[in-house]
Amino acid sequence: MYRFLEFQLDPTQGLNRSGEPIALEPQALQLLEFLVRNRDRIVSKQEIIDEIWGGAAITDAALNTRIRSVRKALGDSAASSDYIKTFPKRGFQFVAPIASEDPPERITQAPKRGVLVAGALLALAIAMLSLSIFADQQRLPDTGKPSLAVVQFDNIGDERTGQYFVDGLTDDLTAHLSRNRELFVVSSATMFSYAKDQATPIEIARDLGVGYVVRGSVRRSDGQMRVSGELIDVGSAETIWAEVFDRQVTDVFDVQDEISRAIAGQLLPEIYQSGEARSQEKPTEDMGAWDLYLRGRARQAVFSQEAQQDAVTFAQSAIAADPKFAAAHSLLARALGTIFFFQWSDTPQETLIAATEAAKRAIELDEQDAQAHAALGYIYRFTGEADPAIANLERAVALNPNDARIRLEMAHTYDWFRMQDLALPEIEMAIRLSPRDPMLQNMYFYKGHILFHLERYEEALDAAQQLGAVATSNTWRLFHHLLTAATLVEMGRQDDAQEAVNDALEINPKLSISAMRRQFAGSKNHPENRRIWLASLQRAGVPE
Repeated sequence: MYRFLEFQLDPTQGLNRSGEPIALEPQALQLLEFLVRNRDRIVSKQEIIDEIWGGAAITDAALNTRIRSVRKALGDSAASSDYIKTFPKRGFQFVAPIASEDPPERITQAPKRGVLVAGALLALAIAMLSLSIFADQQRLPDTGKPSLAVVQFDNIGDERTGQYFVDGLTDDLTAHLSRNRELFVVSSATMFSYAKDQATPIEIARDLGVGYVVRGSVRRSDGQMRVSGELIDVGSAETIWAEVFDRQVTDVFDVQDEISRAIAGQLLPEIYQSGEARSQEKPTEDMGAWDLYLRGRARQAVFSQEAQQDAVTFAQSAIAADPKFAAAHSLLARALGTIFFFQWSDTPQETLIAATEAAKRAIELDEQDAQAHAALGYIYRFTGEADPAIANLERAVALNPNDARIRLEMAHTYDWFRMQDLALPEIEMAIRLSPRDPMLQNMYFYKGHILFHLERYEEALDAAQQLGAVATSNTWRLFHHLLTAATLVEMGRQDDAQEAVNDALEINPKLSISAMRRQFAGSKNHPENRRIWLASLQRAGVPE
């Protein structure tokens, strides 16, 4: 165990900061331990390559990527060099003072990702050591969160260097998933201990006691690659998500990151939905705080007054079961905020105060919770406070960049305050991250609305058509017709716009400009957004 400043480094347990674990892939962890262990001298690049990659041919870009990963985990940079100093043409040195040191087992005893030459005997010894350690441990703790393991992807190419890419992809995917605090993800170090085991992914997952397992394969050939990924429910052994990614190989580490982000973004909604469905099957009287929270979150995603009231009830029950459950406070804030905005409360100001207090309490309980910051940003949007709304949502995105729904909130908030140029890349990222999300209809509506205000009408109309294709309720069908009408009239297609209005009136015969003005009356939405939107709808034929 090494201790330096607020960090603790244990080669077998990983890196911690003030007791909080920091996600660091095994190869980067090996690199950090090697530099710390040899801190009394400059370590050459070749020494690092020999130690970490087993002497294989590695580019400077590959080495520098791992150095950057370590620096990022420590909050360091090449400019400040508070922990790792670069000596041009010579190598690197760990320069932070070591407060104390308990002699650790050399990290080189752990599984090495890059050993391809004469590696069979070493891999066998590593596997035996890992299994002997793991055999003495209990199954993974029951955290109440959806639990997930990523098994090493299969390398089905025949390149000598292909295993590096496969191991790196597996590592990076695990790290991306680990950033979501609503998931319990088995560490890469644990999973690599199974690398040479003959057990199937399902058997490994059951041995660990996790609910889901991710497996896949990689094929590389002539500058191209094909990566397949699969998410399996361990209990039923059913595949609940599968995808194939075809990419060109130009920069291996950038490609690893891109594919990992894509898989991670698509996995999270599937896990949430499956967890919610499983929660629905449990008897009400036997639910814990997490089950109550899942039920509340499922209801909060439904656009109706009754559903939002249900979400409030579930969130309050979850808080009663566990007052320090930050996610339940976030859920309460979001449901109350929605009730306030849509004027479903007889005491709107009290509802708004309660929503704000719930969001702030969530952050007090867990400042690192992306959902808590997103909830507070959501509330500040309704009160028209642009700076704190944007600041909290940007913090939420930084904490969990792969959460499509946080990206959706970020886009909506930029759009709300008439920053459509910033909103568009966020909503496009949300759709890319989760192209089958249950909230895809929300995403397409806001994409169309953003493009409408950017006067990119052809693209706005495409988004409106996409919304119509996925709309599952009359509410979203109505929004589809309104977005279509407003866009068509700006394109000079008056007759088509009127036809879209007629379709909207079939869904809601009471639709009128005056009713929408009343709806917007208490809104802090940018007045220019409201003026342009209502003027276009009025010209399209919506009655006064």
